[in-house]
Amino acid sequence: MKLLAAVLAFAAALSAKDKIAVIEFFGYKGIDVEKVRQALPVHAGDPMTEDVQKKVAKAVPGATDVGVICCIGDGDSAIFIGLPGKSSRKVAYNTAPTGDAPVSKELASLYDRKMEAWVKAVQAGHAEEDGTPGYALMKDPATRALQLAERDYALKHEDELVRTLQSDRHGEQRAIAADALGYCARSPRQLAALVRAVRDPDDTVRNNATRALGEILRGDPGAASQISPDPFIDLVRSGVWTDRNKGSIALMMLVPSAPPEVLRRIKAEAGDALAEIAAWPGNWAFAAKAILAKLP
Repeated sequence: MKLLAAVLAFAAALSAKDKIAVIEFFGYKGIDVEKVRQALPVHAGDPMTEDVQKKVAKAVPGATDVGVICCIGDGDSAIFIGLPGKSSRKVAYNTAPTGDAPVSKELASLYDRKMEAWVKAVQAGHAEEDGTPGYALMKDPATRALQLAERDYALKHEDELVRTLQSDRHGEQRAIAADALGYCARSPRQLAALVRAVRDPDDTVRNNATRALGEILRGDPGAASQISPDPFIDLVRSGVWTDRNKGSIALMMLVPSAPPEVLRRIKAEAGDALAEIAAWPGNWAFAAKAILAKLP
């Protein structure tokens, strides 16, 4: 499928980077991280090759995730390794739907082209975003044009997007729908569908839905009153890197208006996990640091 081709192209783009810039961990409370690091077959500064993920997963058999993420500096990659320590918990995901309700070929093609443009922009160091319209919008002209085209499509097809997100058995179809639903006009139905998708069994669906909610909250902080923090508290403790990354961003948007009892819950239930995220390099740590600064 075209979406699969885009994902494979993205994976190939990541593996084509020059070097491993950093190797980070999460979920490690109670585990000797340095012992795990010493057992790794690769180290910071080594060439980034296509088999790095496989090598790392083999060397760390209990790993909950091995994420290779672009980009640092001139395009080098970071490796994030999830460990099954006390600061990592399994998330209760939804049961996968079993229906057949794909998005249109038009939208699938648009999403495919947008992802390709996004990869090129990130690799070129042009990942800056443009303002806070309530949906993802990059400054890169090629990506921006396709995002605006997706916005135009989404405004006219909310029914299709919700139906696919809730009913289609294919994760790649739900992922497209989740991404596009974030570009729809703001509505309780949109928010409810995206919040439910935060617990989708597919990693990319969760990533796209959580990213969309983060953008909505960034553009309209008042929407926080309609969104429970519960799924995002779960995500920041997840053993999956994308859950933690996007979950912390969405949770950051909810914290400013959260009542004291919710802040105490976040500290008690996810404080250790947030501290691990806050220790990551660069912008990956920003959301967790902002959350921790607000906790009692």
